[in-house]
Amino acid sequence: MNKTSANSPVLVVGGRTTGLMMAAELARHDVAVRIIDKSPGIDPHCRATVLHSRSLEILHSLGIVDDIVACAQPLHGVSLYVNGEARGRFDELPVDSPFPLSLGLPQATTETILEKHLNSLGVFVERSTQLTSLEQSADTVRASLLHDDGREEIVETPWVIGCDGAHSTVRHLTEETFPGEADPYPYLLADVVIDGALEPGDAYFFLHNDGELFLFILNEGRRFVVANVAKETDITKAPTLEQVQELVTHRSGHDFHLSDPRWLAHFHINYRLAPHYRHGRTFLAGDAAHVHSLLGGLGMNTGIQDAHNLAWKLALVMRGDAPAAWLDTYEIERRQVAEDVIATTKLATQNAELFAELSSTDREKLVAHMFVPEGEKMRVRNHEEQIDLDYRSSPLCIEPEEGFAHGPHPGARAVDSPIFLDGQPCQFYDLLRSPKHCLFLYAPASSQGSVLSELTTVAEAVARDHGHWIAVHIVDDWNGETTVPSNVTRIEDPQQTLRQRYGIESTGMYLIRPDGYVAYRSWRLDSIDEYLAHVV
Repeated sequence: MNKTSANSPVLVVGGRTTGLMMAAELARHDVAVRIIDKSPGIDPHCRATVLHSRSLEILHSLGIVDDIVACAQPLHGVSLYVNGEARGRFDELPVDSPFPLSLGLPQATTETILEKHLNSLGVFVERSTQLTSLEQSADTVRASLLHDDGREEIVETPWVIGCDGAHSTVRHLTEETFPGEADPYPYLLADVVIDGALEPGDAYFFLHNDGELFLFILNEGRRFVVANVAKETDITKAPTLEQVQELVTHRSGHDFHLSDPRWLAHFHINYRLAPHYRHGRTFLAGDAAHVHSLLGGLGMNTGIQDAHNLAWKLALVMRGDAPAAWLDTYEIERRQVAEDVIATTKLATQNAELFAELSSTDREKLVAHMFVPEGEKMRVRNHEEQIDLDYRSSPLCIEPEEGFAHGPHPGARAVDSPIFLDGQPCQFYDLLRSPKHCLFLYAPASSQGSVLSELTTVAEAVARDHGHWIAVHIVDDWNGETTVPSNVTRIEDPQQTLRQRYGIESTGMYLIRPDGYVAYRSWRLDSIDEYLAHVV
């Protein structure tokens, strides 16, 4: 039996999407990390199929979104049919993001790209390796690992992060409960090719007197079939292609031909949420912390964002730049998101299931209710793409009393804008790829000597005292009147587009967190010390 020293890396348990993202983000923040997974490799079976706009923005910060976009299928709309009759189409309106539409892509492809990125950071998934026990003390976790060859290993690590799915070993070993309920209907899943009159960028939703049917988009012309089946169905037995074909033909009312099945299965939807995401030196993320219906494609995306939220906080605490209390904000911020996802997907799933149980009149009322009023469409789209997530209740997001007329408030996601850097055009989001907090100090629109002097003094002081975790930027117009210190970056905003998007009328400041959410804003250039004194 081998024993690893107490200076071991953070241990991530689970090598699927959330675990890969967690390990990659920790490595990007210069945290030593080790990741294990009990499976021999990436699961080729398709469970998650969609990457939403917010997740694509996050993958942009990792530098891998181009690889994702190159092999994905944009989702342009959802067509609705009732008992074989076309009833309408829900257009996927572009949202305010560099990635305005969701992309269809099998989870295995997303994980392959993530793992390649993780490997480029010098971290490799240790496959066929299981966590069997763990014991916590005040400053370490003692974990037992079982390797595929039967070898046992004792690891002493400062933190364990459970990204090991709905049947999480980490959750079980910490005796965290997983309260919730199962959906009454079993579901059928199939990853197949479908020949027929289908628009490649559209998903299809069929309501039928005998149940619902969904045809989600993948890439390479494939479709992910999801349908509820009889309650007495034996879910331990996979459906045959012939059974799936019969169901699709019956409920769609179309002459579709299914072929080339990669995966056929039955499963039960569960709605469950862990009461706590942290137990001492262990954390839960992704499906280990929350599970829900796959309608809406929010599961994988929520796990990606869990990892993106926790990694930078853990890095700052481990380096001593932030107090341990920052780690408690992970649950504060992310559990409320999971609550909303569970409620939203449960309602959508139950409404789809309810159709077959209603009278003809009530069915028509249900269908009519599915069409969103014109004035609500953009709000609904922002929520679908998860760009409206709000952490304003977090202790790390503070809004001074003076307030702004517009612009993203503390807790809101930062918005993008064209800018110039060293005379070259780029996007504001490119600066947010930094693993640091980003402080943006806005110079006055016109030359004001005393204000410029104050601005450069503040910039230089923050860069000197906190430059190891805060990147400092001065936003100026095209005239170049502001001379910036050598450890500060000057951003050119000649059309004042960035200034307008952030509601800056003259001078002001924004502090944006490493996960792209606003931590603080103020008109007063010298108020950054007040924020830091409050949270650090």
